[in-house]
Amino acid sequence: METQNEERTLNDSTAVKCSLLNNSLKYGLITGVAMVLLSLLFYVLDVTMTGWIQYASLVILLAGIVVGTLAYRDKCSRGYLSYGRSLGSGVLISVVVGLIMAIYSYLFFNFFDPGELLKLKQIAEEKMFEKGLTDEQVEQAMSMTKMFTTPVFIAISSLFSMALWGTVFSLLASIFIKKNDDSFDEAFPQS
Repeated sequence: METQNEERTLNDSTAVKCSLLNNSLKYGLITGVAMVLLSLLFYVLDVTMTGWIQYASLVILLAGIVVGTLAYRDKCSRGYLSYGRSLGSGVLISVVVGLIMAIYSYLFFNFFDPGELLKLKQIAEEKMFEKGLTDEQVEQAMSMTKMFTTPVFIAISSLFSMALWGTVFSLLASIFIKKNDDSFDEAFPQS
């Protein structure tokens, strides 16, 4: 009798550690930290976030969603996972990443290096002139740009963009990650 109680307690503690929320928090945290480190690396190397480099963080997000959801399927869900749970795992991971990136963005642009906001504004202005806009058009556009380049707005947009991209990635990745439990069908074959 004690063995069954010990086994049940062990399974209950594993279930708590292995819940969808805990797994998503864990892999969201890992992915978020990786994205912060990548951002800091680009900052230290003075790499401008343009061209293919701006997509590096999305690759990390996709990898975090896939690895985290596969871990949940294989370790917590006995190798089976419905499309909906797979999607939920990916979305939760991306929301955690979004929260981490929002906090990081706010702290970075508000306290660590507020001068980076000036660089972003200058890059935006240069791109407008490259497109052939007149001085008056650039001035109007820059007044709008100034509203959208505040630490708070960047933090909020980081949260929503990570959640949006994570949802899109999760919708696609879940097609390949899901694995239905067909043991019932095998046990009772149709004639």
